[in-house]
Amino acid sequence: MVRAACTLPSSRPLSRSSNRPLPGWHCSPALATAGAGGLQAADPAAPLRVESSVSTVEWKVRQNDRTLFSYAFVPGTFKPYVRTLATVDGDNLLRDAPHDHLHHHALMFAIRVNGINFWEETTGCGVQRPVETAEPTTRLSPAGVPQAILTQRLHWLAPENAFLHDSTSKALLLEHRTLTLTVDAPRREVALLWRSEFEVGPATNVVTLGGANYYGLGARFLQELDPLADHFTATGRLDLADNRQDVSQHPWAAVAFNRPDRPATFALFGHPHNPGGPPWFLSMRTPFAYLSATQRLDQQPRQYARGQRFALDYLVVVQSGLPEKDQLDARHQRWLQELR
Repeated sequence: MVRAACTLPSSRPLSRSSNRPLPGWHCSPALATAGAGGLQAADPAAPLRVESSVSTVEWKVRQNDRTLFSYAFVPGTFKPYVRTLATVDGDNLLRDAPHDHLHHHALMFAIRVNGINFWEETTGCGVQRPVETAEPTTRLSPAGVPQAILTQRLHWLAPENAFLHDSTSKALLLEHRTLTLTVDAPRREVALLWRSEFEVGPATNVVTLGGANYYGLGARFLQELDPLADHFTATGRLDLADNRQDVSQHPWAAVAFNRPDRPATFALFGHPHNPGGPPWFLSMRTPFAYLSATQRLDQQPRQYARGQRFALDYLVVVQSGLPEKDQLDARHQRWLQELR
């Protein structure tokens, strides 16, 4: 297996074309390689020829030889997810598949659908199967900073249907996922817009969405960052001492990591037009730091009939430094303006 990358420019002028990589950006796929045997047409004496086939299993975005973002979608696994999300200096904050919770995949989205658990990864759990992944495109944002855009179609499937050649008729949910990475070096910010557009799939007449109080868009952080985690929201700091957890509704929530040499902040924003309104955040510091944006499906399950559609918009911001609450309030308002 070979991994892939997209490299962003720093000093060269940028093209505004959305069809070609910007100068200095390099988008390259991660590849899985398999042997494939092929026979030359009708000649029974023709020699055998062995060829390799490749498929992309991860996309990376790089700038100045630093990986800022990676998105993994390895065939045969339970779900695709953001494996890496770093500061503009290349300091990744996310931890993938820690030994205590192997199903915690860095930054991931999962819930329960019709009683099937898509969060955990054990026998009987559901599978978010990628069925189409477009090659990322690059462009300049309206503000003139570089962006990379990745789109993917997924089928949410019961485990017994996860490996069908054509899983369309068995999909509980059809998802069109768009991830837009924006690198704003002057602001010392890497921002990821996560948009998931869903439609009830052909496998059912009704879907019921539910789950635990942390099911949603969740982030697990590097182990060395756990003791530094300082959680706060639009209303102030959270007291998470003595293994306390907080579940409360806010426009945004954040975790600051005050490292002496490389302070950084991870902020998660939810759009107020998401079903259920502004997100409910699960914040915890021990035994490990975690932050999840949810629709509070544990208290208010949501139902949709066949053919109905709904969408979720989240913004994840990784900021070099320790922004004040007022700065994150302003960032939230700027995002809402950008989406209008």
